[in-house]
Amino acid sequence: MADRTEQAREPVALRELTWLGGNPGDGWYEMTGGLIRLLEGRDPALHLTLAAGGGRENLTRIRDGAGHVGMSTDVVVAAAYNGGPPFDAPMPALRVLGTGWSALPYNLLRAADAGAGSGSRLGEAITGRPGGRFGAPPEDTTDELMFRAVVGHYGATYARIRACGGRVLLDGYDALVRALHAGEIDHVFGATTLPSPGIAAAARGVRRVELAPLPADLIAHLARRYGCTPGAIPAGTYPGLHTADVATCFAATVLVVSAELADGTAYALTRLLLGALDGLPGVHPSLAGFNPATAWRNVPAPLHPGAAHAYREAGFMA
Repeated sequence: MADRTEQAREPVALRELTWLGGNPGDGWYEMTGGLIRLLEGRDPALHLTLAAGGGRENLTRIRDGAGHVGMSTDVVVAAAYNGGPPFDAPMPALRVLGTGWSALPYNLLRAADAGAGSGSRLGEAITGRPGGRFGAPPEDTTDELMFRAVVGHYGATYARIRACGGRVLLDGYDALVRALHAGEIDHVFGATTLPSPGIAAAARGVRRVELAPLPADLIAHLARRYGCTPGAIPAGTYPGLHTADVATCFAATVLVVSAELADGTAYALTRLLLGALDGLPGVHPSLAGFNPATAWRNVPAPLHPGAAHAYREAGFMA
C-alpha cells in the first residue's frame, strides 16, 4: 500500500525520456526504435525518444544524466556497477528494469578468401604474420570490449596486430560490412540481436562472406571468464552466410536506468513493457524469449524500486 500511496502523490507531469540504443544498423538500435513505437501513446504522460549509443557509453551517459534508459549487457553492467575493468570507478547509482530482454549472440563474419582459413583458426589470424585484418564496433560499445578480450585470450593486443601488418577497424556494422566487401578487412566480430539486419547485409556483396563458428576454446573462455552462455545461431538464420548451426555464445540485454529516476517513472515504463508482452516478438524475434518471471532475478545491478513495484503488481514477483 505504501508504494501505491507514494505513486499517487507523484505529480502528474510530462515525462520526456531519452532511450539510448545501439549504433545505427545494429539490432539494439532497431529494437529500441521498435519498442518506442510499441509503447507510444499507451501512457500520454510518458514520451520516449530514441538516441544512438553503445553498451559501454550508455552507462556513463546515464550516470552523467545524458540519457534516462539504456541498452547494455549483463557482463558490462556488472563491471560498471562494481568498478571492474574497463571502468575506473564503480557506478553505484546504476539500476536496472530487468534482464533477459534479448539474447545477443557473438557473430564472427569471415571473408571466404581470408587467409585464416576458418573460424576455428581465429587465433592464427590474430597472432600470425602478416597480421589479420579485423573489424569490430566502436570503443563505446560492449562488442569492442569483448573483442579486446578475444584478442587478449590469444595473447595479443591491437598494437601487436597492427605491428604485424594487420588492421583493427572500429566502426558501426554498416561501415564494417562495407569494408569487408571492399577487401579492407577480412573478419568482423560483434554481438547483436538475432537476427540482425546488419549481419544479414553481409550476404549481399561482391565478396563471399561466411558466418563462422567461434572456436571451442574461446567459447569456454568467454563462458568461464565473462558469464556468457554457450549456444548456437540456428541454421537458416542468415541465408547465404551459413547452412548449419553456428557455435557461439550469448550475452543478455539489460535495460539500465539511474537510481535518480523517479520511482513513479520507472514504474510507469516497466508497467508499459510488461503490459505489452504480446507485442514484443513483433518488435524483434529475440524478444520472444523474454521471461518476466525471471527478468528481475540475478540482475547485474539492483532492480529499480519502481520496476520492482511493476513486477509485483503484475504478479511476476513475490
